[in-house]
Amino acid sequence: MVGHVRGLFFVDFPFLANKSLPYLVLYAVTGFGHQAVMIFFVLSGYFIGTSVIDSVSGQRWSWRVYLVNRLTRLQLVLLPALVLGAIWDQIGMRIPQAASFYYGGLYKYYVPSVALRSTVPAFLGNLFFLQRVISPVFGSNGPLWSLSYEFWYYILFPALILAAASWMGVRNRFLYVGLIVFLFWFIGPQISLYFLIWIAGALVGHLRRAAWLRPSRALVPAATATALLFALALAWNRVRPISLEALGDFVIGLCFVLWLYVMIHGSREDVSPAYAKSAKALSGFSYTLYLTHFPALLLLRGVLDPQGDWQPDLYHLFYGLAIAILMLAYAYVVAEFTEARTAIARRRLLQSWVPRVKEVAR
Repeated sequence: MVGHVRGLFFVDFPFLANKSLPYLVLYAVTGFGHQAVMIFFVLSGYFIGTSVIDSVSGQRWSWRVYLVNRLTRLQLVLLPALVLGAIWDQIGMRIPQAASFYYGGLYKYYVPSVALRSTVPAFLGNLFFLQRVISPVFGSNGPLWSLSYEFWYYILFPALILAAASWMGVRNRFLYVGLIVFLFWFIGPQISLYFLIWIAGALVGHLRRAAWLRPSRALVPAATATALLFALALAWNRVRPISLEALGDFVIGLCFVLWLYVMIHGSREDVSPAYAKSAKALSGFSYTLYLTHFPALLLLRGVLDPQGDWQPDLYHLFYGLAIAILMLAYAYVVAEFTEARTAIARRRLLQSWVPRVKEVAR
């Protein structure tokens, strides 16, 4: 979100009037939005994939329970986010001073125009996770591209694990292999390729603690070394971008996997209560923020200053901070009616559709 505030409202780095070190750091840190998606894939694979492996290995697997858990998590926010995005886009398209952002391609974020992608088929395609499969991203909400990746990984990974589960029986395992082949064909090579990053996160949770990590004194230097490696990968990706984007994404993903592996085996329970509370609060509306912020930001951009981008002086940095805080507040309010109700919706569906079945794959 902060990266999009900078990208939409402020000049690009080559046009900075002052290219001092603080501005270099500011632009570098706010330019890692795409890399953050790779980190998210790893973390999603770790949390969801580990849960899938545990439930399948314990022969507690239920597609019905799993899909209730996943779809309530996704759709409870997605449908309102698509409707809100459509509203903001329709308002923006009717404001003369903002029209250029909606009827012309915004080179940083989308081609073709928002107007051409604001259709009912595109809305339905995004609602059913078909963006970048057979549908464009809906309207101005470019960040939705990664949600389709995530959904199809949710389906692919259990199918892979079940195909390898001996207790499933030969016939069912062959059926799962057929399903896997079909899904890889359906989603195409791009989404299929990035599944490897997601799988890496899933496997981290089931790797044993390496011998060199067993001495407690090795954890701090190992965590420091892997964190430094990850930071260097980010810096290299920013300073000298790898020409093949997928290769750079895999380097980022792999370095984060190594750091995550060490953090998992060196984790402690005595974390600061303040840290735990703030992390829980922020994570409570992070998904909503991801799905809702861009259309609202684009509308603000068209209304506030459609003529030119800002230089990051103190005056305009204050405006940028205020906009970011506004987006956080907006997402928090939307989340109170959507994301915060996930557990309630999930519980009611499970009680109605899956009585007396223990919830798995949370």
